Amino acid sequence: MNEKVSEKTVLQPEVLAQIERLGQADIIVGIPSFRNAGTISHVVRAAALGMVQFFPELKPVMVNADGGSDDSTRDVVLETPVPPQVEKIVTTYLGPAGKGSAFQTIFEIADRLRTKVCIVVDSDLRSITPEWIKLLGEPIYRYNYGFVTPHYLRYKYDGTITNSIAYPLTRALYGQRSRQPIGGDFGVCWALSKVFSRENILSDDNIHRFGIDIWMTTTAINEGFRVCQSTMGVKLHDPKDPGADLGPMFRQVVGTIFELMGKYETKWKVVHGSFPTDIFGTLKRAEPEQFAIDLHRLIENFMNGFAKNESLLERILPAGTFNEVKALTLPPTDIFNFPDELWVKAVYDFAVAYNWSGIDRRDIVDALMPLYFGRTGSFVIETEVMNNLQAEDEVEGIAETFERLKPYLLERWDAAKAQAAKYRVPLESRADTELI
Repeated sequence: MNEKVSEKTVLQPEVLAQIERLGQADIIVGIPSFRNAGTISHVVRAAALGMVQFFPELKPVMVNADGGSDDSTRDVVLETPVPPQVEKIVTTYLGPAGKGSAFQTIFEIADRLRTKVCIVVDSDLRSITPEWIKLLGEPIYRYNYGFVTPHYLRYKYDGTITNSIAYPLTRALYGQRSRQPIGGDFGVCWALSKVFSRENILSDDNIHRFGIDIWMTTTAINEGFRVCQSTMGVKLHDPKDPGADLGPMFRQVVGTIFELMGKYETKWKVVHGSFPTDIFGTLKRAEPEQFAIDLHRLIENFMNGFAKNESLLERILPAGTFNEVKALTLPPTDIFNFPDELWVKAVYDFAVAYNWSGIDRRDIVDALMPLYFGRTGSFVIETEVMNNLQAEDEVEGIAETFERLKPYLLERWDAAKAQAAKYRVPLESRADTELI
């Protein structure tokens, strides 16, 4: 007997009718898209072949959840040839524009079709092969993992938000070393698809956009699902200059991490250290594609952002930390170095302020962004003559510093929480504050 799915839906009527006709599916590959006509055909072909080649006994469905592209993205998906047993569901998603809204559509379809394995891949991937579907699906189907994150080889300046905050902070908080917690390509079991589909993703300004990936990873870890990684080799996609393009992503990812610290406080406060997360596949050696990065813009963004937010930074950071950050803006600035320990303490202080200070949360994350630019610029300077493996060691060093200084977070968190209780800052008003 089919389990009853909630009547509440984010799906178009024609999609519900198609689901009714299909009845059930075993494996889904979901592809969120927006104006990806130039890249999505390759992704569709690779994903379809991967389902048929590596899971021949499973009934396959491909889902394209599109954000209303005004190019030919959806037509390309429909016209791309796939093996005849692969059913396609191509739809525009309902709700506000954003990656999380597309995921909500995919998760609900997976839930309604009672799908054993749900895989999601980015629509701009140039490096995807059919084997990626095996790597993201096999740990779930054959080894009972609940959530699979990717493990990529990336250029040393690709993924600066991951390297400077998402990976090391998540590792220190929850104890699992998932190297790409906001990777964009992942596998999910049916039970976790159900959890995701029934959360109110669309109501949160961060999560229905770029915050969705870190929300999924954090939720999977804290709700007791077994998490692993799969080696995807080199990730080739459309890179972004951190000094020019990553502002919205930073706001939404960091806002989500800080918000979830409040939700899962009782979990992360008892975690000490971290442990390696299982890795499937063979770690390969390859040189990722390089791209230009504007170091001058990063340092300039730091300097200008500090000046703009100086009074707020002075409220958020302890006096000693504030003075150390301010000193980085003073001449001589020809040798710029933003130390790991200073960065980690600042991130912890911002997390505390986000949850307990009563300051507008949008302003808090915006004030942290210049420090991120400065820390990224410092990382570029430190690793300029390093290869990717040597730069990876530096990222691991940052993660170890986050773990080592976690007692500092606990002390600051508890003190701020006690102060908030003293002045009767109600938790419900804190939770209802509009996110970025």
